[in-house]
Amino acid sequence: MISHIALCLRHRGRVHGKKRFIFKPGLNIIIGPNGSGKTSLLEAVYQCPDCERHQDHKGEYRYFNSETMNPHRSEEPFRGVHGSIIRVRAMFSSHGETMRDVLRFLKFKEGDTLLLDEPEAGHDFQWISRIRKGLAKISQTGCQVIVASHHPVFWDAANIIELKPGYRKRTLDSFGKKIMRQSRRKPSITPS
Repeated sequence: MISHIALCLRHRGRVHGKKRFIFKPGLNIIIGPNGSGKTSLLEAVYQCPDCERHQDHKGEYRYFNSETMNPHRSEEPFRGVHGSIIRVRAMFSSHGETMRDVLRFLKFKEGDTLLLDEPEAGHDFQWISRIRKGLAKISQTGCQVIVASHHPVFWDAANIIELKPGYRKRTLDSFGKKIMRQSRRKPSITPS
């Protein structure tokens, strides 16, 4: 489990905002517009030898993004019976379905850190909500969860790491306005 990270020179150029980030136990959400460095920050936490990481506990780090969800990669992160199930299902499933399998089959223990890059990709609102509930359950086991996400469903009751100041407020304001406009529209009836 990581408590904080000071970015190396290479990652300082890729991540907007601060150069030192604090992570709390439980659920941490990295937010910011496209190109602000959310993925770069996850990668720095996961494997950069030059960034200065401070860890509270020794635990396993697991990182999942759209590339690691590809069953044809040589650096296969899935092992054992559950890993085999995930690999086989991933050959015939969408990214979203594979993400659900990862959250269901992989076991996390206290001190582990789960890193997820945009787990909402490929999901409808109902499944995004289920994934969020699943991440809350995983974090209750003592596993630290760090997620890069654009979706406001993930932002509730989490430690928010905002890469661009004001991004959260602007997004929620815009989202609220769109919902209000949609609620005033008459439903269109499509002929069958």
